[in-house]
Amino acid sequence: MAKVTVDVSLPAYKYKEMYQGSVKYLVAKSRDGRMIQLPLSIFQSFVTHKGVYGAFEIEFDDNKKLVKIDKTF
Repeated sequence: MAKVTVDVSLPAYKYKEMYQGSVKYLVAKSRDGRMIQLPLSIFQSFVTHKGVYGAFEIEFDDNKKLVKIDKTF
């Protein structure tokens, strides 16, 4: 299994625009320098009134399917 850590800084208004519109993915640069495309929906449980902020550790299986996402502190 592979893990990546990404830092996300997405204000609430931008998340709402993305969520209501045709954008379904967030493209982010991992801390190890890789560009990854993530479904916006995986961040839904982390949305606050301010938006989505923080470092997230994302785990994938060998087929690059999402296994889990955790917010790191």
